[in-house]
Amino acid sequence: MRPFLSLLLRLALVGSCLAYALWGVDFSRLWADLAGFPPVAVGLYVALVLAATLVPGLRLRFLMAGRVGAVTGLRACLMGIAVNNVLPARLGEMAKALYLRREGGVSLGRALEAVFWERFFDLTALVALGVAVAALLGRGLVLYPLLAGVGGGWGFLLLLRVRPQAAHAVLRWLPGERLRLFAAEMLGLLEANLRVGFLARLGLWTLAAWAGYAALYAVGLCLMAGLPADPALVLTVFAVATLGFALPGVPGGMGVYEASVVLALGFFGVDRERAFAVGLAMHLLQYLPVTAAGLLSLAASGMSVRDLRGQASQASQASPESSASQTL
Repeated sequence: MRPFLSLLLRLALVGSCLAYALWGVDFSRLWADLAGFPPVAVGLYVALVLAATLVPGLRLRFLMAGRVGAVTGLRACLMGIAVNNVLPARLGEMAKALYLRREGGVSLGRALEAVFWERFFDLTALVALGVAVAALLGRGLVLYPLLAGVGGGWGFLLLLRVRPQAAHAVLRWLPGERLRLFAAEMLGLLEANLRVGFLARLGLWTLAAWAGYAALYAVGLCLMAGLPADPALVLTVFAVATLGFALPGVPGGMGVYEASVVLALGFFGVDRERAFAVGLAMHLLQYLPVTAAGLLSLAASGMSVRDLRGQASQASQASPESSASQTL
């Protein structure tokens, strides 16, 4: 019953977003806008979509303390995005951790710690970008749940740094001895990296990654779609579309992404036909090449979409004692 209800809710979200994005759209104008994108600009955009994964791959190498190479980090990023694009429940993060665990010869906890830092700093960057865009436009973007989550995360990390015993005390509320041992390993790993140097370097890697994403949006909006080269427009679309991806929904953000772009471009007076055409083109040109590259990486790794759920389940049940005994 629960899987059926979850599917129903996801379909309702997609339907609602598409209904909003397509409300009152003249489809003849929409197709004309889609056909009007310059092929050279489209090709450049696709190339930059793939290039934008290079810095996140190097960031994963940094987070794994050099235990994996740059190519492995890149493959892990592509694999995680691809699995998230085709499967629900953000299973791509577990796929990434399983791959890093195997390639780096580390415990599952160590691999999940790297994925945690990556995702947590990306959410922090999204909040910072959203706050800046909201202030720039004088509009209250819906950031409060994300602000609360990220702020709570930073608060817990601060507690772990200054009062580690108090932070570890929350483990007593977790059910099961094995889960408590695994969580204790994770907290120990996080605590070891709560240093100014590590956080500053990770912040710089994240800044470089997000600068690449912003450049990608600038090319897509200004060169490919021919919209004004307005930094406020680019950053607003970037922030709102990324926020849409952060919301729970269907794999790949289908419908949610397009509705987010229509909403953001509406702030700048772009008509709905052109806004939907831009959102659809950018989404597909991001989704298809990265998903294809990620699934190829997944196949080359010996893992498959079919057995990923089973591997994730087995990994989550692995003994923390044996995991902790591996080289960290």
